[in-house]
Amino acid sequence: MSSSDSSSRRGRVIVVAHSLDARDGGMETVHVELIRHCLAEIDVVAVSCRLDPSLVGQVEWHRVPVPERPAPVRFALFFVVASLILWRLRRPHDVIHTCGAIVANRIALASVHTVSAAVVAARGGHLAPRDVAPMRRMNSGLLRLMALFAERFVYRPRRVALLAAVSTLTATEIETSYPGVPVVVTPNGVDADRFHPDEEVRASMRAALGLGDGVVAIFVGGDFDRKGLGVAIESLVTAESVTLVAVGAGDLSRATSLAEGLGVADRVRLLGPRRDVDHLDQMADLYVCASLYEADSLALLEAAATGLALVSTPVGSAEALLGRPPAAAGLVVERTPAAIGEALELLAGDPALRVAMGALARQRALERSWPSLATQMLGLYRALGEQR
Repeated sequence: MSSSDSSSRRGRVIVVAHSLDARDGGMETVHVELIRHCLAEIDVVAVSCRLDPSLVGQVEWHRVPVPERPAPVRFALFFVVASLILWRLRRPHDVIHTCGAIVANRIALASVHTVSAAVVAARGGHLAPRDVAPMRRMNSGLLRLMALFAERFVYRPRRVALLAAVSTLTATEIETSYPGVPVVVTPNGVDADRFHPDEEVRASMRAALGLGDGVVAIFVGGDFDRKGLGVAIESLVTAESVTLVAVGAGDLSRATSLAEGLGVADRVRLLGPRRDVDHLDQMADLYVCASLYEADSLALLEAAATGLALVSTPVGSAEALLGRPPAAAGLVVERTPAAIGEALELLAGDPALRVAMGALARQRALERSWPSLATQMLGLYRALGEQR
């Protein structure tokens, strides 16, 4: 790391997150990319449970040693342990940037990818999904309750200087649930060099997965209940000419049972967690987002950059990304199996429309880049640093 004199000139930002490993998901990828693109201008101290290999040796890492499971215990212990680490590390002019409401310290900036109050509202006031096993429901409900209390404690004018929402919808949710704290929109970026159309990869991935030339829709998400894998599988009853490829960690046995019960198991591929989402996107024709709640779906943005026609529920920034006819990059639909299935089947039967929508999707994704996010964030860091 740089000397203290160099740190003073460059500015020092302490980034705090449960994980700073892009292999763990979209939210983690956002922070890893942000750090990577800011390192030329600032010194970064990372406080997290895991660190992305690309950041090893590039940042000063302080590991937060907490167990992975159960999730509520992990959340509570991280809140305490990371707060103590911050108390020890902090210097007068440091800017502390957290991923959500995860520490008790006063902080300069919190990136908001999920507003728990809005998630609960989307579930009709329930803390957890109603159609899951009792133990899972209790675990999920307790975690959501703890996140709610943490938000109410952290998202106050005397605790945080600025909240960075990843979409205008998220900004509205923050202003509604936690008024009084300034909010700025800092949308996610996308690596358009990695996520792009590639016919050779398309052919090789389809061969590897045993897929033919039929229409393939891809689903990417780790929280099957909130992301809506069940709804996507049910939509295949209507979308009879579509095969669904699902990527992400979740209850695979439950998803398999659902597909078998509906008689669509022959058109469902459950791949579990994968590192080659870019190649899987290149293999597909359509992307389906059946989420109950999103702020600014990175997976949806990556699919757009790959040139896929999009089908999405009206969550987060989806409506702005997809647009409306005659300049639509996809179809925004209600979160029902029938509505999603009808949209998928419509696009499956119209290759020209898929290509046109995919081209528009990529064009819009190209407007969103990691360097542009880093430039915006560096401006915020400088302004917040000057206030300290």
